[in-house]
Amino acid sequence: MAARTIRVYWPNRTTGWVNFNWTGVINRQSVVHVAVSEGRLDQVLGTALDGISRFRGDATMFAKNVHPHDEGGGGVEFFIEIDWSSPLNVVTDITVDTPEVGFVV
Repeated sequence: MAARTIRVYWPNRTTGWVNFNWTGVINRQSVVHVAVSEGRLDQVLGTALDGISRFRGDATMFAKNVHPHDEGGGGVEFFIEIDWSSPLNVVTDITVDTPEVGFVV
């Protein structure tokens, strides 16, 4: 499987756990990377992707504790840390790939 990415808009987020199910794409063995930034919804013309804008705001934010799972058909749970005093609109890019091999060291 080639790497796949989906962009997700999360309105009015504060620090905390989020879950995104992507059935048939993510499973417990998936490699999942999450990029996070502030965002907004512009006027949607064409696809939903066209209407999601990312930008660097004043808040510091990051994703951690990324945990792919099989529940609900497959998905990913992760913690978004947002260093801001009020809720913000957040955009994540969730990229999924398949590991080639595993080692025990």
